[in-house]
Amino acid sequence: MSMTASPELFVLCAGGHARVLIDILRRSGRTVSGLTDDDTALHGTALDDVPVVGADKFLFARGAGEVLLVNALGNRPRTGDAGLGPRRDLFARFKDKGYRFESVISPDAKVSARALLNEGAQVVTGAIVHPGCLIGANTIINTGAQIDHDCRIGEHCHIAPGAILCGGVTIGEECHVGAGSVVVPGVTIGAGALIGAGATVVTDVPAGATVLGKTIRTGRDRPEWLQP
Repeated sequence: MSMTASPELFVLCAGGHARVLIDILRRSGRTVSGLTDDDTALHGTALDDVPVVGADKFLFARGAGEVLLVNALGNRPRTGDAGLGPRRDLFARFKDKGYRFESVISPDAKVSARALLNEGAQVVTGAIVHPGCLIGANTIINTGAQIDHDCRIGEHCHIAPGAILCGGVTIGEECHVGAGSVVVPGVTIGAGALIGAGATVVTDVPAGATVLGKTIRTGRDRPEWLQP
């Protein structure tokens, strides 16, 4: 009986988030065959001893059944834009060609057996996902984030380091929930919203809105709520 080779694992985008994911994969006993990146200056170099083998076309030359992918493209949120469109588009470009994305769960994260993670979801070091939670495809639950029971998080979201979602929170697609922010129980955050670092969200947030926490600018505290 012939043995079928396991698909090789490649990481998309050779940036900082890639370093985190490579470390998690290695601690999980996985081997990363290479990285791809559109920046030609990186081709032929290595990131933490993983070679940057070329751009996306390197993978398109391989059969979709020959590789598994990990999306390491992050986001740069700014007022009025969660910055997750490029990450969504990269995921969709490969999915449209039949490629599959590996979910990445850090060995030291705590993910309930009664939580559901969809394709390509990432749960990073020290994060917690409690029972009844649904994590959408291509979503990042970043370092030390806490997702309490029965939360629903849409596709292509980023729950940043140290953020806390209390029980029963609903997050729409392509939302950024900033580092150290807190969303109280039962709140709904609409698609495309941006929650700034350190914000405390106590009411529903409309789609596309920006909520900024307490910030220090020119010596003054400025809590802000901005809508599109």
